[in-house]
Amino acid sequence: MALNSKIIITLQQLKGIGTKTILKIANTVNQKIETYGDLCDFWLKQSGKLYEKHSAEDLSDAYKKAERLIEASKKEGIGVLSYFEPEFPTILKNCINEDGKEDPVILLYYRGNLKALEKPGIAIIGTREPTANGIKAGEYFASEFAKENFNIVSGLAIGCDTTGHRGALNVGGTTTAFLANGLDWNSIYPKENMELAKEIVSKGGLLLSEYPIGQMCNRYALVARDRLQSALSYATIAIQTGIKGGTMHAVNTTLVTHKPLFMVDYKTEEDRKNEKVQGNIQLIAQGKALPLRSDNIKDAINKIDVFRDRLNSRPKDCLLYTSPSPRDAH
Repeated sequence: MALNSKIIITLQQLKGIGTKTILKIANTVNQKIETYGDLCDFWLKQSGKLYEKHSAEDLSDAYKKAERLIEASKKEGIGVLSYFEPEFPTILKNCINEDGKEDPVILLYYRGNLKALEKPGIAIIGTREPTANGIKAGEYFASEFAKENFNIVSGLAIGCDTTGHRGALNVGGTTTAFLANGLDWNSIYPKENMELAKEIVSKGGLLLSEYPIGQMCNRYALVARDRLQSALSYATIAIQTGIKGGTMHAVNTTLVTHKPLFMVDYKTEEDRKNEKVQGNIQLIAQGKALPLRSDNIKDAINKIDVFRDRLNSRPKDCLLYTSPSPRDAH
């Protein structure tokens, strides 16, 4: 383990140092950096603007901030997991955003049961304003996939996200919520789903975030979070989505990484005319998404298993998501 969680958090406190820079630093390290002394010894041996920019006093202040943050997290029942720890999910190490660019996760804050990550993830996402049939569909498909031992991944938002988490919980299944804010209860967003968040934790599920305690939700964090729902999952199911909207960030990430994408296929005229279903209709018609219905769940699971086996058979140092065509996953 090149850098432990405390050192990573320390580096995050330094101006101008982000995830990619920290990973670059980690790749230059020949020994473990586990203490403040280790960090200072390493820093003094380096040359270049990055290292000259920050003084020993800067490092000391940043390290103290990291210690306070970790201690405050522990008091809240929140753990920290770094990219370099064996428990860190491999599927997140090659995280790619909707533009097809590497956008890795180096640190995860978590509350709940990390063993939830041992189950293969399926993202269940969609509009915050589903139709009545959309609510039924979300809970139904989440429960069916949860019964097949999948971890239902979503973002705790009202609407379709809620149906995903709720459907899994209804059958005693596993669900993980990726949040765009700190995991202390004061920062949970949306407040309407506070009790749902607590229920996920109490029933063996998991809350995850890139963000430390005290950080509130914002638009940028919501978009960044969407890539992580897709990244943690072997497939994405959109319950209902318009042609534009927040759901499309996770949809686009799924497409660019060539993972299986499913859209619930509605038959009633009332649903098919709804603005929040037009994304489903369009992507199915374009061949970018597979239609999902109650009668083809087994086929969907087979496609996900094939993709999962192919992905997991690749060398660990191989870029995970390379394929001649998005249709290969379909």
